Amino acid sequence: MNKVAALALVLASASSAYAADNESFIDQIGSSNASTVAQENGNNTQAAQQVGTGNSAITAQTNGYANGSNASGVAQFGKNNVATTVQSTNAPNSQAMAIAVGNASLTTQVGEGNSALAGQTGGKNNQATLEVGKGNTAITAQTDNSVVTASTNGSFTSQFGSNNQSLTSQTTQDHTDSLTGVFSTGGQNSAATFQTGDANSAITSQDASGGSLRGVGNQALTVQAGSKNEAVTAQSGTVFNGASNSQTNASFTGQFGSANSAIVAQANAANTQSTLQYGSQNSAITSQQNAPTSTIGVNNAFTFQSGVKNVALTNQMMANPLAGNTNASFIAQTGAGNQAVVAQTTADAPTVAGAANTQATFQVGNGNYALTSQAYSGSAGVVNASLVTQYGAHNAAIVSQK
Repeated sequence: MNKVAALALVLASASSAYAADNESFIDQIGSSNASTVAQENGNNTQAAQQVGTGNSAITAQTNGYANGSNASGVAQFGKNNVATTVQSTNAPNSQAMAIAVGNASLTTQVGEGNSALAGQTGGKNNQATLEVGKGNTAITAQTDNSVVTASTNGSFTSQFGSNNQSLTSQTTQDHTDSLTGVFSTGGQNSAATFQTGDANSAITSQDASGGSLRGVGNQALTVQAGSKNEAVTAQSGTVFNGASNSQTNASFTGQFGSANSAIVAQANAANTQSTLQYGSQNSAITSQQNAPTSTIGVNNAFTFQSGVKNVALTNQMMANPLAGNTNASFIAQTGAGNQAVVAQTTADAPTVAGAANTQATFQVGNGNYALTSQAYSGSAGVVNASLVTQYGAHNAAIVSQK
């Protein structure tokens, strides 16, 4: 049988293997390849294929839940690649009602000295890692303790080149208040990381755990090409259970060039941001926070930088206006040495009837500087709208509105 087809067949059968025994498939071609498999309590499926020299695969699967299952696949081609997969399935929590949960992991490595570690706990965790090149490292940690079928962790990491590093952490779980007994469910996490080049680094942290309110939905996409790019994305928080608007934190970071750095922090849903940088030594920091009880308002941020040594900082915070969009920011910089700093704050304002805190900054040239700070106190109508456009060199603009 074609060995790759056999690998896929074993994984595909996992979804219907809740009542099956443990299954294991190992294929090794070459010399000094090592594969270690440990499975306990049934309903575990594992497949490993290694071609080359000195490759190592370790898989440990434990199923402590009658309706749980683990599925793991490892394919390694080359030399001295290491893949470690640890999966544990258990009942989500005391609210579980015989729901079926399962963990699925697939790791593929082509090249030399690549390392991949995947750890999955609970159930409804899915991860895939693809590494091509030399010395790449990918770490994925997923924990899911939610009874909701849609509350899942999904992670995909793809790395091409040398010495790329990727860390993805995802957590979702339900919560029962110890005093009130109120039960809140966890949300869904989804993360994808694509890196090509050398020495790129991406860190994604997502927490969709329920708290006093339901957990948020987090979505993050990071794309990096070049050298020494760094991207950090952190998403967390809770949302109002009856909210009709978006209950998701959404983030996109794209970096192309050398030594770019992007940091994104989003809390409590209804936040969207996009950062695109290409050139050298660009830096963009975006922070967005929305009140858990917001029902309409959203934070939107877009940052585009092209050139050398550009810096953009955007900070947005909204309390709980009941209507209209709030805190929308656009920054575009082309050239060298540009700096744009934007801070927008909207206070608790039940009388809001329109948009609050809208800002746009566009700079072309060298040495431009723009600072915009807006604070909203709560009067109805459209408030705090600022537009700064600069062409040339050594321009400076400062706008402050309250």
